[in-house]
Amino acid sequence: MKASVYIAFIVIFISCDKIEPPFKETNNNQNIVDTNSFYNSQKILIEEFTGHRCGNCPRAHEKIEELKGIYSNKIIAVSIHAGFFAEPLPPNYPNDFRTNVGNELYSFFGVQSTPIGLINRKKINDTYLINYENWSVVISDIITQSPAFLINVTPSIINDSNTINAKVIIKVKTDSINNIRLSVFLTEDSIISSQTDYSHSPTLISNYVHNNVLRASFNGTWGTEITLINKSINDTVIRNFTLNVNSLWKLKNCKIVAFIYDPDIFYVYQVEEKKLFDK
Repeated sequence: MKASVYIAFIVIFISCDKIEPPFKETNNNQNIVDTNSFYNSQKILIEEFTGHRCGNCPRAHEKIEELKGIYSNKIIAVSIHAGFFAEPLPPNYPNDFRTNVGNELYSFFGVQSTPIGLINRKKINDTYLINYENWSVVISDIITQSPAFLINVTPSIINDSNTINAKVIIKVKTDSINNIRLSVFLTEDSIISSQTDYSHSPTLISNYVHNNVLRASFNGTWGTEITLINKSINDTVIRNFTLNVNSLWKLKNCKIVAFIYDPDIFYVYQVEEKKLFDK
């Protein structure tokens, strides 16, 4: 009986999410913004450190899918291939999914083993790194909070598919935060490549499906500084970013992930993602 009540509560909780009313507003820069496109709910960023030669990492991949099944589009994941187990090792592991951004984050947050992750970069017991088995507990504590910011992401392709443009609109929902940083990443789904899985026989899976793979950043490892001193609640901030396309990327499977975080404690206030192409 208790289990039934708990499941019902989750269903009701998720169904209450809503998009803000469809009306137009003018921000301080006189740009017309369609606020119907803002998702009015707290979302969660999972930055998962992983590697294709890491035999336990598929369990973290499965945990991400499990959490998405519970919380739907409130869960946004970035899989960061970095460290020893992310190194290519031909002929079985020919691909290199590492990035300069991912390597820097791996080093900065002191990753010693994978899989491990950051949940909105929340620091718990003097560490940002959280084992995938504990992600659910941390998420349940954050996801019910009222968001301090809302984000809208609009992607476009320019210069005959050689450049990706990301237009990011931030809507302020608090008057107690004066400085933030905005990071904009590109991720890719459905990459077919090798993966070690210790629960699989044989342990080498040559056609593993890699999702949420960090491909690049539009604005570096630590993003762009934004000052909100002159902003009021419901004001908006607009930023545009461009990224040159790598021929290895399949743009039809790519997404833009934009998130806002505190420049001092790194806590992620809000995150949003948008596919480059609606299928």
